[in-house]
Amino acid sequence: MKTTSNQFVLYGLGNYKATVDKIIAELGIPNNTDNGYDLKLILTETLTNAFVHGNKSCVDKPIYLRYYYNGINVRFEIEDSGNGFDSVVIPKCITDENLLDECGRGLLLINLVANKVEFRKNTIIIEKEITRSDNNELQWRI
Repeated sequence: MKTTSNQFVLYGLGNYKATVDKIIAELGIPNNTDNGYDLKLILTETLTNAFVHGNKSCVDKPIYLRYYYNGINVRFEIEDSGNGFDSVVIPKCITDENLLDECGRGLLLINLVANKVEFRKNTIIIEKEITRSDNNELQWRI
């Protein structure tokens, strides 16, 4: 099976929506479906974290977004220009005590819809399996 891949470089978040829409189109996922929403969630949260936490909201520092898709699995690699991750703990749930916390919700959401989340230096790697349902519409397997 042939692998589709592409790389994007973003400076700031001014153009991220168009980039995410382009990736969804390249993968052949209908943009206005639950599948498209899940992909938008993963990429929006990851790019926002890379910009705010990794690049310290500096629009002069690049964010590299790469993806690889083999027809079954999509792998995203989002690399910021920061110093890398300290010990990252992905919350297991949101409780009343941390409901309004600014940190952790995005990683929790990503972890809920992704099959694998991994941190390497200043790169987050996210893998998601995509399957086709009986009606031939793309479905995300959670």
